[in-house]
Amino acid sequence: MPKRSERYMKIKFRRRPKGKARKVFVSGKSGKHHCALCEKVMHGMPHGKNKAGIARLSRTQRRPSALFAGVLCNQCRALVVAEAAKVDAGTKKKDDVELRLIKFVEQVKVQ
Repeated sequence: MPKRSERYMKIKFRRRPKGKARKVFVSGKSGKHHCALCEKVMHGMPHGKNKAGIARLSRTQRRPSALFAGVLCNQCRALVVAEAAKVDAGTKKKDDVELRLIKFVEQVKVQ
């Protein structure tokens, strides 16, 4: 009887060194990354068969090197930076920023 975690995995038969066939449970591909605010699929972020394959990539291949790269999509990132600039300039209060954006606006350092 397979373990509960193996019940929904693919079963592949692999040949062992002695010549016998053995069942191997294979999990599916890891999912695509999504934006933290709008849930759109993130571009430029790898997804593959397993986490080890992605871990072998260099850091620049794993995620882009922009502000909030791998967390927010381009549209949401532009919105957060604009809100942070307004708060920094004093035209908008921190309390007037949308609740879902406050966490990201606090992290931005406008220069």
